Parts: sequence; structure tokens; C-alpha cells
Amino acid sequence: CAAKGYTVPDWPVAYGGAGMSPAEAKVWREEMARAGARPPLSSFGIWMLGPALLKFGTEEQKVHYLGQVARGEIRWCQGYSEPNAGSDLASLATSAEDAGDHYVINGQKVWTSYADKADWIFCLVRTDKTNKQGGISFVLFDMASPGVSTKPILLISVYSPFCETFFDDVRVEKENMVGTLNRGWDVAKYLLAHERTMIGAMGEVGGGRPVPQRPASPRVSFAAVGSVAFPSFSVNAPVSTTTAQPSDVRLNRVAPAASLEVTRVQLQIAGRVIAPVFAFSSIVKVVRVEEEELLLLGVL
Repeated sequence: CAAKGYTVPDWPVAYGGAGMSPAEAKVWREEMARAGARPPLSSFGIWMLGPALLKFGTEEQKVHYLGQVARGEIRWCQGYSEPNAGSDLASLATSAEDAGDHYVINGQKVWTSYADKADWIFCLVRTDKTNKQGGISFVLFDMASPGVSTKPILLISVYSPFCETFFDDVRVEKENMVGTLNRGWDVAKYLLAHERTMIGAMGEVGGGRPVPQRPASPRVSFAAVGSVAFPSFSVNAPVSTTTAQPSDVRLNRVAPAASLEVTRVQLQIAGRVIAPVFAFSSIVKVVRVEEEELLLLGVL
């Protein structure tokens, strides 16, 4: 498929595509979905970065990166959200200082999907601190660069694609800037429009984001001080002035809406503490039941 350009059918042949018109590519995708065939290749590079490079990239950037994306030779992650820049993304603070022939990147991103597995990142950085949207630039760099580190964000389900991503004096060549200096917000908005299109297609047959295989859910154990009660099951945990010993529990026939009231609970999964000890009365809700066994607890 990649040799014929079918991974990105509407990209130009010169950049690894099949050269189809938008109408032809639409028909091709519809027929693939009708046949129950999955997309030949799905990636952030195809869904988001590729369209942005086709519109804003230099010829050198298109030739260098797009063919690798089309052949699945390079994995990308998205460096957008930050601890203090989520819904207000333009408040991002990760900085890119001009160092002559390159930039020096410092800062942090959060909720970076598959950052620990990605080869490269497309990243929003601040190049002008006096202008909010007008001081943002869009750069590409290698995740193996000195100064780049990632830390997986552990979710209650154990499995998580998300990471915190840290940049400490990371060198990025100026040729890796996409678009114009301080006009990265234009690139970011264009890319997000394609991300929304991709999300909208997730319900189509054969379309959408590939779902990695989730590991089997481990047993859940908890230590609690107080009483734990369900409509059809109750247990009084050992009372202790310090902490109770974790005890494995199997709560069968528990409805997903069931809740339990405790004065203190420490949730553990696979022997690792996930939730802290709550020193106040809490309501813990069963958020998922699988095979009639309690698997996950979430604090309301």
C-alpha cells in the first residue's frame, strides 16, 4: 500500500501519496470502509502533521518528512497542552530562545499521547513573550535529543497512553520551524481542524484511531478505615488509628452505579498505590464492572 501511495491517497505522489483528488480519495475511503477494510496506516503524522506540512512547510521539509510519514517510518507526538495551558492553549510558556543558528527549548508539556514511544514531536513554543497568540511558533524536533525526557501519567486503569514531557536546554535547528516565526498559532489551528476531522471519522467502519491492546485488568485491593457497604454486599474493614492492611476483595453482582462510603481508603492496583489516603469522608463509585467483579474505583 505504501509503495502505491494508498496510506495517504490524497497527498501528492512526490511526497509519498497516490495523487488522488479530494473526491477520488473520499470515494476510495468509503469503498474501503464498505468492504470492512481498516486504513492501511494510521498515525498522528498522517492525521495532523502531514496536512500542516503540506500547507505551511518548506519544500525541503515536505520532501524530508512526508515520505517517512507515508511509509510509517517515523512516529510523531503532539506537544500542545501544558500544566497551565489546556483550554487556554495560547497561554503556553514553553520557550524557544534564539541562539543564533538554533533555538534552545525549555519547558513542559502534559497529556502528550505516546510521547514515550514517539520518534519526533511537533511542538508549540513561545518565541515572543509580549504577544499571546502572536508570539507562538511551531517547531519539529527529535525526541532522542539531549534534554528531552518523558514520564508516563498513570491512570486508575493502569493502562495510559499519556505522558508528561520535559525539555531542558533542548537544541532545535532553525530549519525545523514550520511556517513563519511567531505565526505558529496559524499552523496550530489548521492542524487542530484536521484532528477534529479525524475524531469525527472514528465512528466510521474501518476508520479512526487504532486502539492498542489493553493489558488484562489486575486484581484490585484496598485498605479502608470505616465501613464499606453495597446494596447486596458489605464488609467492615479493620479499624486502625494508623492504616489498615490491604486486603483483596471480590465484590460480585455489584451494579455500576453502586457506591460505598468510607472515612479513609487507599486504593491499590497490582500492589502499587494509585489513590492517596483520604482523611475525610468520601464517596467512592464503581465506574466499571467486568465479569461481575469490581475492577475500578473512582472518587466522586
